[in-house]
Amino acid sequence: MVQANAERLERVVGHIVQNALDATKDDGMVTACLRRLDDARALIEVRDNGCGMSPEFIRDQLFRPFQTTKTSGMGIGVFEARQYLRELGGDIRVDCTPDVGTVMQLVLPAPQRAVSNSAAVAQTDS
Repeated sequence: MVQANAERLERVVGHIVQNALDATKDDGMVTACLRRLDDARALIEVRDNGCGMSPEFIRDQLFRPFQTTKTSGMGIGVFEARQYLRELGGDIRVDCTPDVGTVMQLVLPAPQRAVSNSAAVAQTDS
């Protein structure tokens, strides 16, 4: 469980997955998984075996607004994704090899505090 605006988080994950799909050939593969990273963080990992990005592109352009290699779009999706994750106390990590693929890791704060059923009922009744 993470504390985030569901619609914004869905847009962030959707954008990252769409980028992976766009970078991957029809016979390629995109996978996504969610796991707990440690006691305080969760990780959404999106992995593809697409065209990849150069270290220079990642360093100089990937997280800058209005930078894109696509014929459509405004080039603000990854910038906005990182901004939102940072607002939440998380971040985006990128591991990429040109012509091999990309791994995007969305790190999210995930408090370990468990809510009992009685506490959940009390919270919804107020």
